[in-house]
Amino acid sequence: MRSVGKLGVPPDRRHLLAVIERRAIRPDGFRRLVEPFPRARDAFQAFMVRVGVPERGGILLPAYIGWSAREGSGVFDPVRALGATFEFYRVTRSLHIDVEDLAQKLNRLKPRVLLLIHYFGYPDPNYRQAAALGREAGAIVVEDEAHALFSDQVGFACGRAGEAALFSLHKMLPVDSGGLLLLNGARWRTETSDKAPGAEYARALGQYDLAAIAQRRLENARALSTLLSPLAQFLEPLRHESQPGVVPQTFPVTLKKAPRDEIYEQMNRAGFGVVSLYHTMVDAISAEAFPESHWLARRVLNLPVHQDASPDALVEMVGCLRRLLESYH
Repeated sequence: MRSVGKLGVPPDRRHLLAVIERRAIRPDGFRRLVEPFPRARDAFQAFMVRVGVPERGGILLPAYIGWSAREGSGVFDPVRALGATFEFYRVTRSLHIDVEDLAQKLNRLKPRVLLLIHYFGYPDPNYRQAAALGREAGAIVVEDEAHALFSDQVGFACGRAGEAALFSLHKMLPVDSGGLLLLNGARWRTETSDKAPGAEYARALGQYDLAAIAQRRLENARALSTLLSPLAQFLEPLRHESQPGVVPQTFPVTLKKAPRDEIYEQMNRAGFGVVSLYHTMVDAISAEAFPESHWLARRVLNLPVHQDASPDALVEMVGCLRRLLESYH
């Protein structure tokens, strides 16, 4: 019979008694390393260089990336700046990943980096499967969370399936700029400093009540869903139901008949800050090769749900939108 001590633990197992300390002491356990940059695109470019793009391979991106004369293309500009080889995987009219197309291109191209974008704050229902496919193909998975800060930090709905994630703080918080690179583990870590460009913006995460902001955004999104339901003949929400933990950046809809560009212009002239993400695809995403992407780009309208939008203002905005839509039918 195996002998045990006074504590009921075999002698050869007593060393395990010290494994559970009074408090957590492992500095690298469950740690996400955060590096500040002036912009998210700067963080993305720095990470690609760090992992060997373009020398060790190219990048596979979703075929829904926009461009504007004012802002360029945040996620695609660094790809071109590095001269990296690239290709796009298909998305559906609902802006979901075409998993079959993604798998085929991963196996054929063997990219160094696979980019997943959590559009409008809503992670794709199949994004974890997509990340797993990327890893199986030898790709380093990056999650673009420019729209999904709250879905990550408050809802824990994304950001941990890849090796790195990107934040664009000014798109989600009332700050002027700032990008963050989050590393899930220390594999690609470099030394950073509190004086690094953009470091002041990293502190913004501790200066705002993220949970309260997320709650307000969810309340506004639910209110818009109710207010827009009588307008089903004019538009359709791109996301009908939010998954647990998902916090929207905007409330995306597709217009059925009314000209999106004219609705966009008139809504903004009326004082309602709607956007269209993205109204123009980058040239590399052709309408011939990716018709579903261009179909959506011609129709999508993003309604604000941010924390400054009051319930009364949302009612007024939907009323204005309804009048405009009715004038085109």
